[in-house]
Amino acid sequence: MIPLLLTLAPLAPAQLPSHESANPLYKELLDPGLLVGPNLRAKLPPPSMPDGLDAARQTAVINQIIGNDYSYAEFTRKSVVAPQLLRIRDVQPSDPTAPARGVDVYFVAHGDFAALDDEKFRSRLLEVGRGEGKGQALTAGQLAKRKITLTAEQQKHESYGFVEFDFLEKVRIRATGRAVWSKNPESLVAAGQIDPRFVGDPDFPDDWRSISRGPGGVKVGPPHPWSGAGFYLKVTKLAQPAGALFCEQHVVFAEPTGWFEGANLLRSKLPPVVQTNVRNMRREWAKMDKPRK
Repeated sequence: MIPLLLTLAPLAPAQLPSHESANPLYKELLDPGLLVGPNLRAKLPPPSMPDGLDAARQTAVINQIIGNDYSYAEFTRKSVVAPQLLRIRDVQPSDPTAPARGVDVYFVAHGDFAALDDEKFRSRLLEVGRGEGKGQALTAGQLAKRKITLTAEQQKHESYGFVEFDFLEKVRIRATGRAVWSKNPESLVAAGQIDPRFVGDPDFPDDWRSISRGPGGVKVGPPHPWSGAGFYLKVTKLAQPAGALFCEQHVVFAEPTGWFEGANLLRSKLPPVVQTNVRNMRREWAKMDKPRK
């Protein structure tokens, strides 16, 4: 991702609760960062759209992100097929046997920001953003067996889930993720990480297996431990156009060399996947078209 050189003076008014104080996982992903190898941590980038900006400064941020790729009106228009931006980058520090990659996605959706208070809608939005796969939420009992307990307050903002999905048709991933979300009057942050405590778990393991296709059909290789992935999605209300929501998702993950055998598939395979997920997320917003108080 091209660095965004923003020279914006005090950005976060004291009256807005910070996501860093309300969302411990988000804070950890920013600093010290995601564990991407033995004693190696990679920091996720801070959000491009800080809280506390007026309309002019929000517009300036978006214009700097889109550059000459799109006009502001085109990028923010109310349409399921409006543009989105995808940037893929190498990340340092990195393990040579599993280089760290960064994926940054920017787009605008239109809908009622208050809809994010609805737990079912929030979960559905994140589900379609994840893409295809099957999964299940972990119960308090299942977590307790693994010495993980959540207070009543934590349960309002934190959850664990197990998912199995095929990544770019080359790798089958099984992983248990931890998700924590926080919300203030201007924005929502949903942070997620594959929890390394589940590496080797008998029921909810963190691992990957190669997928090969031939005359005999699909073959799946043996499991390899893997837990190096984290992300956050930030949704920010825009002052203009009315009802617009600026969404940015930042992902960092370790890509074992055995995944694609050195082939650079991300740049060719990932864009259509991201486009589908973004459009599905916009459709979910469109369903919540009734004004909320």
